[in-house]
Amino acid sequence: MTGPSITQGGQRKRESSRDELACELAQADERLREVERALRDSYKETRVARADAEAAREEADTARRMKDEFLALLGHELRNPLAPILTALELMKMRDGARAARERAVIERQVQHLVHLVDDLLDISRIARGKIDLKKAPVEIAHIVAQGVELASPLLEERSHNLRISVVTRGLLVDVDELRMAQVIANLLTNAAKYTDPGGQIVVSADREDGSVVVRVVDSGSGIAPEILPHIFDMFVQGKRTIDRTDGGLGLGLTIVRSIVELHGGAVSAYSDGIGKGAEVVLRLPALPQQLLDLGVEPAPARSIGVSSARSGTRVLVVDDNLDAAETLADILRELGHTTSVAHDGPTALVAAAAFKPHIALLDIGLPVMDGYELARRLREQPDLRKTRLFAITGYGQESDRERSRDAGFQEHLVKPIDLAELANLIDTACATDAR
Repeated sequence: MTGPSITQGGQRKRESSRDELACELAQADERLREVERALRDSYKETRVARADAEAAREEADTARRMKDEFLALLGHELRNPLAPILTALELMKMRDGARAARERAVIERQVQHLVHLVDDLLDISRIARGKIDLKKAPVEIAHIVAQGVELASPLLEERSHNLRISVVTRGLLVDVDELRMAQVIANLLTNAAKYTDPGGQIVVSADREDGSVVVRVVDSGSGIAPEILPHIFDMFVQGKRTIDRTDGGLGLGLTIVRSIVELHGGAVSAYSDGIGKGAEVVLRLPALPQQLLDLGVEPAPARSIGVSSARSGTRVLVVDDNLDAAETLADILRELGHTTSVAHDGPTALVAAAAFKPHIALLDIGLPVMDGYELARRLREQPDLRKTRLFAITGYGQESDRERSRDAGFQEHLVKPIDLAELANLIDTACATDAR
């Protein structure tokens, strides 16, 4: 009797153990499924989060790109009305001599201020898009400083600042884009002038230190508040100014300075002991060994506009859809002794060119109906016009823009508002070349 009972009891225990094990396995399987569900949910959430983050990045990139493109377009469009204003002022000088000289000077000064603001907008847009083209060459820093002083001189003279320059003419050689670095010095001087009361002191010095050429611009102006100092080179940051903001800007000048200097492998920093105690900006650039190139730098001669018998009588076709820009430019060319014809779109220009047979054609690129590139191609197809020299006139001045105009057959590329002295010299050179 005992044997079977024990056997049955053992079997029941084994069955109970199997049931408990099966239950535990079922519970473990359920927990595993829960973990799998949680992992799937987590993966889905992570994937959604990543997608949201990617979408946010793309949205931010699109917004930045649209902002940069808007600034570039805005700068380009603002150049168009500035060009005829400056040309009209130059024409008034030539025709009226000393009449209304003071009033013209006021207009010219304010228009030049607008030009600088537009240039700042364009530079910030180019920097943001990585479109700054540097044409570097060895040059003495003294030459750069001289050019920067010349650019900033109107404001310095207007505010009667006492400017002192302590820079040796030789021995501080740097490898830089001359025009861009002159812009840096001009921006630093302009900034110092704005924040220094009339009659204040501004000192520019340069030395060689530990393999670098170091330029210092020190002023006796309003100084920089401690809370602003760490952000002085950030975009749109400005120190406290008077409420009239007569010399105000966009707060881009020092941002442009830092960007251009860093593109040259240099660094810039600012120092001030506080409000009312002046400021110092220090610019460091890699120095070149002086023995690398014995460079003699002579300042470029000042250019002026005047009538020259050597270039008088040149037939110049002016094509621009901005009527004021076209007519004022044609007027000033006539004052220089040239014969002009004016058109405001491509088809009209083709008809005018066939009858006028210009020596030189000044073509706006952004024309209606057909752009300047297409117009240039069509002009080149006419046998009688193949020797006509084509000058592009545009608001875009990057190297890629210049390459495109060269590929289209243009001999020169002029950026609005064009330098009238440069245009006069180019016409003179073209005529002298054709005469040989």
